[in-house]
Amino acid sequence: MNTYVHVWRSYFFYLLQNFGKMSVSGHFNFYLQIQPIRRCCVRNIRGVTFALVMSVALSLLFLEGKPRADKINFDDHERGRGDSFLIYRPFSTTKKVDRAVRHVAFLKVHKTGSSTAQNIFLRFGWNHNLTFVLPPAKNPFGYPNIISLREGPTSSNVLPPPAGKHHEILCNHVIYNRTSFRTYLPKNTFYVGILREPYECFKSTLNYFRPGYIFLKIKSPAPGSDYLTDPLKYEPESAISSITNNRMAVEFGCSENLVKSKNRDQIMKFIKQTEQDFGLVIITEMFEESILLLKRYLNWSIKDALYLNKNIAHRKNVSALVGPYDRELYKQWATIDYALYDHFYKRLRQQIRKEGNDFDEELLHFAEIRRITSEFCSVSGKYKDDKLAVKESKWDEKFELAHTDCLLLQKQEMHFVKEIRVRQYGSEDI
Repeated sequence: MNTYVHVWRSYFFYLLQNFGKMSVSGHFNFYLQIQPIRRCCVRNIRGVTFALVMSVALSLLFLEGKPRADKINFDDHERGRGDSFLIYRPFSTTKKVDRAVRHVAFLKVHKTGSSTAQNIFLRFGWNHNLTFVLPPAKNPFGYPNIISLREGPTSSNVLPPPAGKHHEILCNHVIYNRTSFRTYLPKNTFYVGILREPYECFKSTLNYFRPGYIFLKIKSPAPGSDYLTDPLKYEPESAISSITNNRMAVEFGCSENLVKSKNRDQIMKFIKQTEQDFGLVIITEMFEESILLLKRYLNWSIKDALYLNKNIAHRKNVSALVGPYDRELYKQWATIDYALYDHFYKRLRQQIRKEGNDFDEELLHFAEIRRITSEFCSVSGKYKDDKLAVKESKWDEKFELAHTDCLLLQKQEMHFVKEIRVRQYGSEDI
C-alpha cells in the first residue's frame, strides 16, 4: 500500500507540472507505461479507478483554469456610470501584440508635453497603416495638424476616410466633444488625455504664445504678474478664445458657462464625466509612468511605446512671472484646471498601484531601453546600416531598432502629419 501511495503522489506532481500538455487518453496511457502502476492495477483495481477518475477531473479543471485573455473593468467608483472603458489584456503578461488596441483617441492639449506623446500615436498608426482623423490641409487655423481650436470634430473640419476605410486613430489638436468624437471613431475606441501642473502649463503658454491681450496690453516689466492681479481685466470675452483661462479644462470640453460660473457641483460633474470617458489621462510630471501604463492598457510592445522628448523650450523664465504670490494667484484663477489635474493625478497613482510591484520593475527596464534608444538614435545617422538589438525580457519579445525607426522617433509633428496625409489621400494639399 505504501508503494501505491508513493506512486500516486509521484503521478499527482507530474500531473500538476504537465496538465496542459496531456489529453485524457494521454493520462491513461501514462498509467499503462509505468511499471509500478501496472502492479497497482493488478493488486488494487479500486484504487487505480479512483486515481484515474481524479486525474481526469484534475485535467479538466486545470485546462479550464489556464490563463486566458479577458477584460478588466474598473469599479464603479473609479470609472463612473454608463459607458465604461475596457482594458483588454491577458491576465498573465503577454509578449505578443496581436491583441493590440488599434482604435485610439488622444486629446492633444497645448503645452503639456503632448507633442512627445503624440509621436507615439503617430508612429503606431503609421507602422500599422491605420486611418487617421485629419483636417483639410487648408483650414482657418493655418496649420495642417489642427482640426479645431474652438470645437470638436465636424463635417467641415474633418476629412472623410478613404474609400472602403474608417477612422481608427485621432491625435491632432481639437476640442473634446463626447458626441462628435463618437461620431467619427469606432465604439471600442480607447480615449487618452494629458494634463500638466497648471501653473507650469501657464508659464509655458506665456513663453510660447506670448498672448497679445497680456504682452501688448500690459506695459510693465512683469506683465505676467500684473495680469494675475486681475485676469478678467485682460481676458478675451469668450473663454474659447483664451489660451490662459482654464485652457486645459476647455480643451477637455468644459463649457463656457462653467468656465464663467466655476460652480463647484458642476465642476465635479464635469470631472466625473471626463473620468468616465477617458481610460487614461497622462500626467506630464509622471510621463514615463503614464506611457508604461498606456503600453499595458493598449497591449502594445515596448518598441511601440518608446519616445524622444519633443518641443522642449530653450527659452525659459522669460514669461515675466516674478511675483512671490504668482502661483497662489493662478490657483485662485484656474480653479477648474487645478480640480481636473488634482483628480487625475490621484487617479493615475491609483491605477499604477493596481498594477502591483511588477510595474516598478518594468518601469526600470523601460527607462533603460529608452536611454539606449536615445543614445543609438543620436548617432544612427552616421551609421545608417547599424541596428540596435534589444534582448527579450519578461515583458516583451526581442526587437531591433534601425535608422528608419530613429527617423520616425525624431520626426517633427508637422512633417509627420504631411507624410500621413500623402499616404492616406495621395496629396499633402487635400
